[in-house]
Amino acid sequence: MARDPGAIVDTSIEVLEQLANRLIEMIGEPGFETLLFRSAHRVSLDFPWLIFDPRARPADPEFHLLRRCFEGQDPAQAHAAFSLLFNTVIDILSTFIGTHLTMLIVQSAIGRVAATKTSKEQDDG
Repeated sequence: MARDPGAIVDTSIEVLEQLANRLIEMIGEPGFETLLFRSAHRVSLDFPWLIFDPRARPADPEFHLLRRCFEGQDPAQAHAAFSLLFNTVIDILSTFIGTHLTMLIVQSAIGRVAATKTSKEQDDG
């Protein structure tokens, strides 16, 4: 994400979407919404502009509400906020399902986004 500051929001959302898809299979939509809500609330203490209600996710499956929070922010601030949000999600999830399983899920989500981006770059190139 740090290589292309203009793509921070898009890449961040793509990673979160992939993570959501994997987690919903395990903990269900309400479980993911609760996890994201708790994480977003914690992050909003450091980044007050990051205010959205993830419980609206069924009506917002592509995270448009979250995307709007990031838009217009300084790229460094957006990167820091997403990093904190992502790390908070991981920390909370690790508490519930363990570090090993959490890391498998996270690596899978990041790998899917990276593979998609690599494929797209090759198609464009």
